[in-house]
Amino acid sequence: MTVDQTAATPPPVGTPVPPPARTGATSGLLRAGARGAAWLGMSQVLSKLTVALTTIVLARLLAPEEFGLVALSLVLIVYAEAVADAGVAQALIYLPRSRAVARAAMLCSLVAGLLLVTVVVAGAPLIASFFGRPDMTPLVRLLAFSLLTASLGAVPEALLRRELLFHRVSVATVLRTLATGLVSVSLAFAGHGAWALAWGTVAGSATYAVAGWLLLDDRPDLALWRTTRQDVRAVLGYGLPVAGSSLLARLIFDIDYLVVGRIAGAVALGYYTLAFRLPELVILNVFYVLTAVVFPLYSRMRDDPARLREGYLFSVRVFSLYGVCAGAGLAVAAPLVVPVLFGDQWDAAVVPLVALSIYTALRAVGGGGATEIYKALGRPSVSVYLSLIRLAVLVPALLLAARWWGMEGVAWAQVATSFAFALLMQGVAAHVLELRWRDIAAAIAPALPTGAAIVVVGLLLSRLPLPPAAALAVVVAGGAATAVAVLSLVSPSLVRQLRDVVARRRTAPSPEPAAASRPE
Repeated sequence: MTVDQTAATPPPVGTPVPPPARTGATSGLLRAGARGAAWLGMSQVLSKLTVALTTIVLARLLAPEEFGLVALSLVLIVYAEAVADAGVAQALIYLPRSRAVARAAMLCSLVAGLLLVTVVVAGAPLIASFFGRPDMTPLVRLLAFSLLTASLGAVPEALLRRELLFHRVSVATVLRTLATGLVSVSLAFAGHGAWALAWGTVAGSATYAVAGWLLLDDRPDLALWRTTRQDVRAVLGYGLPVAGSSLLARLIFDIDYLVVGRIAGAVALGYYTLAFRLPELVILNVFYVLTAVVFPLYSRMRDDPARLREGYLFSVRVFSLYGVCAGAGLAVAAPLVVPVLFGDQWDAAVVPLVALSIYTALRAVGGGGATEIYKALGRPSVSVYLSLIRLAVLVPALLLAARWWGMEGVAWAQVATSFAFALLMQGVAAHVLELRWRDIAAAIAPALPTGAAIVVVGLLLSRLPLPPAAALAVVVAGGAATAVAVLSLVSPSLVRQLRDVVARRRTAPSPEPAAASRPE
């Protein structure tokens, strides 16, 4: 049963796209978004530097098979984690806040977490048997407890994001990363192998949940026995479709691990996992920061179609520009990055790294905040339908590629399918918002010549007769300088807009206050 969302339905979007000039309200929300992105960005920089350092150390201490064994154990658990809170985190951001809604969200999240832990612990031998690795069973059972901590941490995180308190989310994020890194590295040095990664994952998840509750000032009412069926229906009516969309998205974006692990084995998955780690750190985590910021902002704009369209096009420009530039640079630098950072024993990860860098760039172009638009408009089912279509195409493509060309084939199949679905995602978003294709194309356009220039300059610089570490530094510096120079030439207006948002965020007024809580 779904909650009545008539009041949340936005007015028709039939007016043309407004000119570039921004209203004061839109500018204020953009600056609020810039503040949020800055805080989350700073936490991501600190966290991902820690993760990068941890990965480098662990790559020197652990064998590819040990990386692969933990990756196999996590393959099915990450699917369960996508629905660990039954979608209540997004419901808390979308629905008007009240003590009753927060209490119902807490109850639903707790029950979902407990059920999932029970199912995964009981089903661990079946998961291990699926991959033909009985030694996975205890690892799966340990990692299952991260599902409970994820569900318990979802409510405080959502409440902090709803109030745009991204600096507190940032603190929790950094603490999680530090806990994960310290536990993993300490146990790896002690010779615990794959268990080091597993215990680090659980410790980080538990730390994040505890930090979220401690950083939340206005905590929900924990008298869960007072929760009514009507409150539960309201939360689940919005949350379950979102959880379904999240599960499908996780299936789409992690199905490659399942395919590689099942067909190519743990060693190949170890190489593939390490290859994916860098695009994830450099591109996808920035992508997640931006989407975490734009959903609350879109939700506040949903009753103003012109502002919503304007905000969406701006997010497409930013997502595309960063994704293409970072993906192009990482693909060019891949033959230098792997031996310099991880050692020659990981050379088999170079080709997958090139392909996965391009793939993550296309994900940034195709995403651009589209999924958050559907959720903000109260139409999360749009994402579900798109995900089902994508999954129906992706699974057979990856299976065929894995059987014919192994993990490298899987990586390049990801590139091919992500290109097609980048076009589909932006096409549907344009239809929903009644944008013209040329508006979307104009938003993406500055990224293309900038990324192409990075590739050309990077390839030329990588041929210089320098030691690998020095060559890598030159390629990175040259690519960054090229990006700034080319973007300033092809889209000076975007440079000015970005500079304006960043420069003014510090002096911008506080975000508009949240609506007063409704009586129970």
